[in-house]
Amino acid sequence: MTHLSSLMSSVPDRDNLVFEIWLGTDQLAEVSHEPERPVEIEIYPPAEGGKWNFELEEFMSMLNQAVKSLK
Repeated sequence: MTHLSSLMSSVPDRDNLVFEIWLGTDQLAEVSHEPERPVEIEIYPPAEGGKWNFELEEFMSMLNQAVKSLK
């Protein structure tokens, strides 16, 4: 099973850094904390259709890491 990885990134459509979550070479989600907004997540569909398959605990750990990194 492919493991999740993360990357802090500066993207042109956001004021602050974002926390990207990757599954292999595909971006699974982006977590952001923009001014005057709560921490939000965008979840992307798999690039080639189908479905995502990953460990729940690993994903929850990534989300917790995202919140800590963005606040």
